[in-house]
Amino acid sequence: MNLLCAAVLFNGLTQQAWSFTIKIKPLGHFTAHTQIRKLHSTQESQSQFNIDTNENTPQLQLRTSLPECQYTQVMHTNDLMPISTELRKHYDTHFQDPRQPDGNRFVWDPWYVNVGDGKQPQNDDENTAQERNMNMDEDHLVPGEQEATDGQTQYSLKRIQANNFFNDHDFSTLVEDLTLLGRSIGLTAITPPWISMYTDGDMQNLHTDAPQGPVAFVLSLCREHEFQGGETIMLKPNVMELWKGFDGSVGMETGSIMRYIPPTPLGRCIVFDPRVPHGVNRVKGLSGNGNDPRKARVVVHGWFNNPEVCWFGNWEENDLEKMNAMLDKALQPIVESLGSGEIGRVCGYLACRIEIDEDGDVKDVVGVCDTLQADWDDFRGVIGYDEEDRPVMEEASSDIKLTIYENMKGLNFGDGDDGRAVVVPFAFE
Repeated sequence: MNLLCAAVLFNGLTQQAWSFTIKIKPLGHFTAHTQIRKLHSTQESQSQFNIDTNENTPQLQLRTSLPECQYTQVMHTNDLMPISTELRKHYDTHFQDPRQPDGNRFVWDPWYVNVGDGKQPQNDDENTAQERNMNMDEDHLVPGEQEATDGQTQYSLKRIQANNFFNDHDFSTLVEDLTLLGRSIGLTAITPPWISMYTDGDMQNLHTDAPQGPVAFVLSLCREHEFQGGETIMLKPNVMELWKGFDGSVGMETGSIMRYIPPTPLGRCIVFDPRVPHGVNRVKGLSGNGNDPRKARVVVHGWFNNPEVCWFGNWEENDLEKMNAMLDKALQPIVESLGSGEIGRVCGYLACRIEIDEDGDVKDVVGVCDTLQADWDDFRGVIGYDEEDRPVMEEASSDIKLTIYENMKGLNFGDGDDGRAVVVPFAFE
């Protein structure tokens, strides 16, 4: 059977992972780094389910009915403002008196990397891809181009693991809040978070972080008007598909090519697709204070991972075993449909939130995280014709979301409180 769509579906009851190629994969497939997991205090019982009864759980702004949901490169929230304020206070205290000796200041890593520095990729797949790209470009390089590329700054910043900088209480609260935010999109773990400081001249050049997790986060601890630059930069989606429907009569400038996401206000957390080339715009200090850490761009950052089904609201734990079985049954037609080869391959992450009324009926199925993109190597083109004999083009991402919606909307979860919900994650590779 020619299986053209590969995905992983994580089930909250059995903690297993099914691939749409019907091949079992380990749950830790996305977790390249050590995970930190801390459930909300209501979860500290040894429950086998991910249940969140907190009415004030941090949320991202995306909530679109699934059939209308579109690829969303960046999401954001200000719900982490309280912990961000406390973390900034700790940071300011740490650097308050520059003349006061403090050995803890020496634990910051001044991370400076040129493109040509350091170790090359070690695994065979990466080496093969690298050699292929080098051979492809070899005959087209301008003399001196490779040397000029290797000499470019890739990373320039100061950084430290957050658990080595913040006190235990603040660090635990940070992990708890980030984990709760991740759970709102079906991701129950984070990589160990870093805190990074950018002073005058610091920056990150374009790069991708696809192996680290389905989505990345950056939490701002920056204050207004203390530096220039420091925006999170990334390529716009239209540039990623430049030759699709290319119009040679229209020129493009920076505003059509790059996104510039401000590093302020303090407390804003952005969550984005790490597969997209992104970086940090060069920081410029103000009024001669460019190297003062008290006037720096300061952020906490990392990746969400470990997709699992997550339940929200007041649920009886005894009922959830039955609810999981019902979800399993509802998802089987989706697995069969996606594994049949009828829909073209997609890659990315999709989290669907099923919102439930007091009678247990589904009020809506909404997308709360959507980074799905069709694989154009598997594009089917015209897949049929409408009643007026006009060609119907395949849109694999939309087809998948519609299939999931149709199989979820008729479920009934039994009587209970209004406002209950369940987030079901899909990770496509």
